[in-house]
Amino acid sequence: MIWGYATLATTAAVAAALCTTGDSRWNGLWFAIPLIGWFGMYLTRSSRTQEASSFIDRTLRQIWIVLGTAAWVGLSPVWLGAGSGFPVLTIVLLLMGIGTTISGLVIRFPLLAGGGCVAIGLAPCLTLVPDRMQLLLFGIGFALMMILPGHVLNYRSNHPATK
Repeated sequence: MIWGYATLATTAAVAAALCTTGDSRWNGLWFAIPLIGWFGMYLTRSSRTQEASSFIDRTLRQIWIVLGTAAWVGLSPVWLGAGSGFPVLTIVLLLMGIGTTISGLVIRFPLLAGGGCVAIGLAPCLTLVPDRMQLLLFGIGFALMMILPGHVLNYRSNHPATK
């Protein structure tokens, strides 16, 4: 949920800044996502010094490291100055949708896998709409992919069904 909220908040900030000023330099705000995400993960980290790590935990961590790295490398043309017209949001939504779908399948949580599939399906649509609409669809994609399923999963883990 932390990464979903970090992305949604940053998307809203970028959209507001771009709509208000029209200055594309506000796209630099996107770098807030990893800062907010890592800081949020640090704050919510368990106070225990060492937690047990299962095979699934390690597998999911490695999947997200690969996809996160692929996103950064895949976006390198933007940082090298060849970013005009480059489908940044499409690539990010597609890669994060793939990771979320895999995570949902691995932990057997259909809502998470479904949210990831929605993001995968939504990603190519971003190339068909105007720039400002892309930001809206991108934010909706992250909300449906990470935030909604995250809240349901969190609720279920804190309220186990009694038999």
